[in-house]
Amino acid sequence: YLQRLMKWMNCTDECVILALIYIDRLEKHHPNIGICRLNIHRILSTALVLAAKFQDDEYRSNAYYAKVAGVSLDEMNQCEEDFLGLLKWSMHVSAEEFEQYV
Repeated sequence: YLQRLMKWMNCTDECVILALIYIDRLEKHHPNIGICRLNIHRILSTALVLAAKFQDDEYRSNAYYAKVAGVSLDEMNQCEEDFLGLLKWSMHVSAEEFEQYV
């Protein structure tokens, strides 16, 4: 699934690392979410979308990302809104934090 997302979302390596940082932050700040096989595809695809929008100069529409992820546009939009809210819109990653994940 991750390989499919990376291929069709055309994310940079930095984008993938940012997505992993965002997922790690989500898990640290909200351990009750319980990332599992039933929700990881939504969490992963949403983290990649947010990372692409934050990091990459060019990114696609949510309609495109939703199609690649296999979810509806409404669900993708809701996942994005929820994820941002859970992280309190804190998307910046310092160089030091980024290097810890490389």
